[in-house]
Amino acid sequence: MEMEVYLDNELSPRPPDEVINFMRPYFNLRGYGSPTVPHRLGLEAYELVQSVLDRMRAGLRASEGDFTIVGSGTEANNLAILGLKRRGRVIVSSIEHRSVLDTAYKLREFGCDVKEVEVDEEGHIKLDSLESQISRDTVLVSIQAVNQEVGSIQDIRAIADVVHDKGSLFHVDACDALGKLDLDLRWVDMASFSGSKIYGPRGVGFLYVKEEIELAPLMKGSPGLQNLTPVSINIPALAGFLKAFDIFGKSDRWINVKKFKDKLLEFLRDLKGIIINSPEEAIDVVNFSVSQGAGRVIIEASSRGLYISQGTNEDISYVLKAMGRDAPIAKNSLMLKLHPYISHREIEITINILSDVLGRNS
Repeated sequence: MEMEVYLDNELSPRPPDEVINFMRPYFNLRGYGSPTVPHRLGLEAYELVQSVLDRMRAGLRASEGDFTIVGSGTEANNLAILGLKRRGRVIVSSIEHRSVLDTAYKLREFGCDVKEVEVDEEGHIKLDSLESQISRDTVLVSIQAVNQEVGSIQDIRAIADVVHDKGSLFHVDACDALGKLDLDLRWVDMASFSGSKIYGPRGVGFLYVKEEIELAPLMKGSPGLQNLTPVSINIPALAGFLKAFDIFGKSDRWINVKKFKDKLLEFLRDLKGIIINSPEEAIDVVNFSVSQGAGRVIIEASSRGLYISQGTNEDISYVLKAMGRDAPIAKNSLMLKLHPYISHREIEITINILSDVLGRNS
C-alpha cells in the first residue's frame, strides 16, 4: 500500500506531531497543577492560560471583550445561545452547525421565536432575507463564518452591519474559520472557536463575548478562573491548541492548501457524473456528490489507503438540501477536507485513487 492519505478532517481532524509533542509535558511533567493555586505547577498552568488568551486577543483583534475557555466549539455555541439572558426572536441560517440550529430550536420551549434565513445554491446567506426577518424583538442573530460541509464563506462584515443597524446582537460560529480567514472580532458580539478545527486536540474551545453582554452560565460547580463555566480547564489540550494556533493561525499558512484544493476541484470537474457542491472560494473543502453509492466509494477508497467521509453523520445532508440539492444528491455527497500540512504527493495519491474508484462507480 502507498502512503496513506487522511482527508476526513471535518468529522475527526488529525493533529500533527508537533502539536502532540508540545502537549505531552503538560500531562505530568509541567503545568499539571490547578491554575487557581499559587504553587509552581499551578503558576505554570496559569501562565499557559494567560499566554493563550493574550495570543487570541492580539491575533483576533479582540480588545473589546474576552474569551471563556470551554471544552469544544459545540459547548461555546450552546453557551452563546442558551446563556443569553434576554429573550426574544433568534435568527439562524439554514446551514448552521447542529450545535447552533438545534440549540436555537430549544429556545422555542421557552417561548422564543426562532427563524431560519435561506441560503443560495452556493451556501451564501441571502442578506435581503435576513434583513426582512430582523424584528424589533430580535435579540440574537447567529451566522457561521465558514460552513463545515461545503466551505462557503459568509461576508461577516456585511452581515454585522445589517444586524447592528437593526439593534440586534450578532454571534458568529467561527470554528471553521480560525486561521483560514483574517478575523476581526470588533465587528461581532460573540464568537465561537474549536481547538480541533485548527488541528489542535479535541477537548478545548473558546467563546468570545464583548464586555457589555450578559450571559448566564449553563452549569453549576466549584468556582474557578472563569465566570461562565465551572469546568476545569483542560491544560494539556490548551497547550496543544497554543502550538496549533502558532503554526496554523494565520491565513498565509493556508495559501498552498487552497491551491491543492483547486487542483482537486479541477480534477473532479472532469469526471463524468460528479456534481460539485462546494463554492469556488472554499479554502480547504471539496464537497461533491456521486449519482449513487457514496458509502461504497468511502469503503473502496479506504481499502486503498485514502480516508474520506460524507462530512456529516446524517443520512441526508441538511446543508445540501438547504442549498437546493435534491435528496439523491444530498444523500450521496462526499467530502475531502485538506489539512494544512498536506503535501503534493498526498494530492497525487488522492487523484489516482479517486480516478480509479469513481471511474468504477459511474
